[in-house]
Amino acid sequence: MPPARLFARYYVMAMVGAFIAFMPLGALILPQKIAMIAGIAGHGGPVRALSWLLVAGGVVAGLGNIAAGLASDRLYRARNSRRQMILAGLVVVAMAFAGLGAARSFGALMLAMLAFQLALNMLLAPLVALMVDYVPDRQKGAMAGWLGLALPAGSFSVTVLVALGAAWPIGLGGQLALTCVMVVLLVVPLIWRWPVPERIEQVSAAASGGGDAAPAPGLARNFALAWMARLLVQFAAAAILPYLYFYVADVARRGAGPQAIAEGVGILALAFALASIAGALGAGWLSDRLDRRQPVLVAAAGAVAAAMMLLATATSWPVIVAAYALFAAGLAGFLAVDSALVAQMVSASGRRATLLGVMNLTNTLPGIMAPAATLMIVGDGVGAAGMLTVLKLGAGGAIIAAVCGSRISLPTR
Repeated sequence: MPPARLFARYYVMAMVGAFIAFMPLGALILPQKIAMIAGIAGHGGPVRALSWLLVAGGVVAGLGNIAAGLASDRLYRARNSRRQMILAGLVVVAMAFAGLGAARSFGALMLAMLAFQLALNMLLAPLVALMVDYVPDRQKGAMAGWLGLALPAGSFSVTVLVALGAAWPIGLGGQLALTCVMVVLLVVPLIWRWPVPERIEQVSAAASGGGDAAPAPGLARNFALAWMARLLVQFAAAAILPYLYFYVADVARRGAGPQAIAEGVGILALAFALASIAGALGAGWLSDRLDRRQPVLVAAAGAVAAAMMLLATATSWPVIVAAYALFAAGLAGFLAVDSALVAQMVSASGRRATLLGVMNLTNTLPGIMAPAATLMIVGDGVGAAGMLTVLKLGAGGAIIAAVCGSRISLPTR
């Protein structure tokens, strides 16, 4: 098998593993862990506890990803590889899972969550930079689409954990252990084989007679627009993804028992997984085929906005499932195309992992903004009404994201 194809296979597997590391946490594991800790009681208590965990974790994740990007760039220049950084990240992620399982108080859980965020970003920062290092611009849309499978795979892992919990009493410790095993099995092949093709800057230098590629005109403006668009779409995602368990319990299946709530989460997670596959692959392929990523980006942001408004207003379970699927397709498509756009923008820079760390703030800041908005709106009042208000804010932000995407003016390749 050609090195480029082998690299693509193992790279996608590793990114899937990284997403499985964190996606079950907010949707399933942390809510259960919070419920096991004495002292978190009262109306809205679990929602507030989860929000504080997400806010603090988001702050640490944002700073940690930039620091990890700087370290990854230095290693890349010194050792010509990001392999060692990825291995170190995997090891500390496994250790962080053990810390989450061992936490017996809210303070200990907070510390474990902060350690996990640092570890996760130590793994993610060098992984994300690999697309800029080794994937040509003309293939970035397709590769971003395949990498977009990490989002539905992470969601599907929630469904797997729910199904196993219904069939066997594996408990929370079993869920954490199984998640850790999946992450290790998916990331290790890339580290072990390391089948990387020739680096992009080497190909560019050979084609141009040497030297670095010139920065694309309007880089700062386009980067800022892409940054704002992703920030707003990710805010919409942060308004629903970590709160899915509570959305099902308080809105979609209000009054249902724990098993019915878990089954509802599993159904939505499965719908999310299937729709995300279509959204990521379809949007990535279409943006390569059109040789213009911006129209696809705008359409995907519009789909997110429509879905968020439906989730905030629908009362029928089938409509909620359909809306969540539309949200998944729009989100996965947006992230795939936006990732390809950003990778194309920063490919001429020697600080690509650092710039991607700055872009990663659009993933971590919404993880602070959405829980903070939930804390302010929910307060001591009715949790369901507060969550729905935050969903409507997410819909408005996605509309603004579509406008930002329409203003990006990259040249055709």
